[in-house]
Amino acid sequence: MSSDPTPREPDSRPIIKHKKTRFSAVWIIPLVAALFGLWLTWKYYSARGPEITVRFETAEGIIAGKTPVLCRSVNIGTVDKVQLTDKLKVRVTLEMTSDAAKLLVQDTQIWVVRPRYGGSGISGLSTIVSGNYIELEPGLSKNERTDFIGLEQPPVTPKGVPGLHIKFMAEDAGGIDPGSPITYKGIGVGKIEKRTFRAETGKVVFDAFIEGDYEKLVHQNTKFWNTSGIDLEVGANGVKLRTGTLEGLLVGGITFNESPPEEHSPVVADGAVFTLFTSFEDTEKFMMQNPLPYLLLFTESVRGLNPEAPVEFRGIRIGTVDGASFKYLPNDPDQRVPVMIRIDPDLITELPSTGYAPAQDFIARNVAKGLRASLKSGNLLTGQMFIDLDFQKNAKAEEVQQVGGYEILPTGPAGGLAQIQEQASALLAKLQALPLEKTVNNASDALASIKTTADELKKTASGFNDNSPLYHNLSETLRQLDETLRSLRSLTSTLDRKPNSIIFGKPGSVPPPKGSDH
Repeated sequence: MSSDPTPREPDSRPIIKHKKTRFSAVWIIPLVAALFGLWLTWKYYSARGPEITVRFETAEGIIAGKTPVLCRSVNIGTVDKVQLTDKLKVRVTLEMTSDAAKLLVQDTQIWVVRPRYGGSGISGLSTIVSGNYIELEPGLSKNERTDFIGLEQPPVTPKGVPGLHIKFMAEDAGGIDPGSPITYKGIGVGKIEKRTFRAETGKVVFDAFIEGDYEKLVHQNTKFWNTSGIDLEVGANGVKLRTGTLEGLLVGGITFNESPPEEHSPVVADGAVFTLFTSFEDTEKFMMQNPLPYLLLFTESVRGLNPEAPVEFRGIRIGTVDGASFKYLPNDPDQRVPVMIRIDPDLITELPSTGYAPAQDFIARNVAKGLRASLKSGNLLTGQMFIDLDFQKNAKAEEVQQVGGYEILPTGPAGGLAQIQEQASALLAKLQALPLEKTVNNASDALASIKTTADELKKTASGFNDNSPLYHNLSETLRQLDETLRSLRSLTSTLDRKPNSIIFGKPGSVPPPKGSDH
C-alpha cells in the first residue's frame, strides 16, 4: 500500500547558536600599567626611610629636592625642604632611605661638604664640579634620633677610631686650629679636633686626639708645646732660634717630649688635661718647690736684668728674678734699685720640709758668713744680666733685715765687666787728680800717690790673668760671639743666594753642567 506523505512545513523558529567569549588583547596594556604602578608605589614606600630635621647656621649650597645626603660616598637621602626658623636658623628636612634608619642615632654627626681650607689642609675640592652635599657620619649610640644640630666644620676624627682623647689648656690660641697636627719626633701622631674659649677662665681649650699606636707615649708628666712659627729667644744664655716643620710654620702644630723610662709616670685615660706651653723653653722653666722671696737693693744700674733672669750660686741656678721696681721700697733715702727675687735653699742643701723657718735660718747663717748678692753680666752680645749669690772675702758683717715687710738680702759690688768699669773710672779719676803741678817739696807725696795707683792697677789686672774666672768667662763669651757672627755670616750668605731657603731648607750642592771639566 502506498501512501502519499503529506509534506511538512519548514520550522520557522530561529536557531540560536552561542558563540564562545574571548579575552581582548586591548586590556593587557592597562592591566600591566596598573600592576607596574602598584609595584612602583610599593617600592617607593618600602624604600622610604624616616624623615629627619637638621639645623644649620646657613643654607649655603643646600638646594631642596637636589642636594643629596651621602655616607661614605653612598646616597642615603635627599634634601626635602629648606626653611628659616623664628630664630633665623636654617632648618633642613631630609628624606632618608630605609637603609639609613639604623644610622640615625644619638651621636650621629651631619655637616655640609663644601670647599674648605683649614688646619687639616684643603678639603671638598670635588664639590666645585659636583656641587655641595650633606655628609653623615654614623655614631656608636643605640638610641635613635630624628632631630640633629649640624656641624659647621667637619669632624677631624671619625667616630670609633681607636685612640686617646685629651684636652689642652693655653693662654692664647697661638695659631692652632682644628685639624692642626700633633707630632712626635717629626711624625704625625694626632690632630686637634676642636678649639673653644672659656670666658670664665680666659683660657683657650683644645680637644685633641692621639692615634692608638702612639697613645702609650703620653704620660702624666708629658709636656706639650706650640711649634707654630719661629721661636727666637734672647736672654742671659745667648740667642736661641727654633723652628718647627714646614707644616707647623704654615698651619701651626703641637709637639711633645717623652720623659726617660726611669721618670715615666702612669699613662693617662680619655679626658686628661694638659698645659700647652708656648715654646720649648717654657717647658724647661726653672721650677722651685718652696721659694723664699728676698729683696735686693743695688746702687748701680740694673739695665739688662729682666724678669725670669736666673739667680745662681756658683753657677747653679737656685732662683729667679721677679722684677725690678721702685714700688717695692719707694721711701728708700738712698734711692737704691729694689730687685725682687725668689730662691729655693733646697737646691743648695737638704732641709726639713716643716715650713719656711729652716730655710730662712739657713740663709741667715750664710749671710753672716759673707753670702752676698751681686749683679753679673750673662752675655756680652745681648747685655743680659743675672744675680750671683756667693761668699765674698772680707765682707762687712751684715744680717738679713726686714724693711717695709720685705726680707732684705745684703748685696755686694758688681762683678765682671761692671767691676772693671768702676775700677777703671776710679783709676782715671786718681790719675787726673795727681799733684804734678805742685812744687818739688810735694814730689814725695806725688810719688806715693803714683805708687798707690800702680798698686791698685796691678790688683785690678791680677783679676784678669790666665787662671782667673773673669778671664775664662770673657774668653768663652768672645768665643761664643765669634761663633754667632760666623753663623750669621753663613745665614746671610745663604739667604743672599736663595732667599726662600728659610722655608725650604739650605740648598744642596748644584751638579756641574754637562760637558764641563769638573
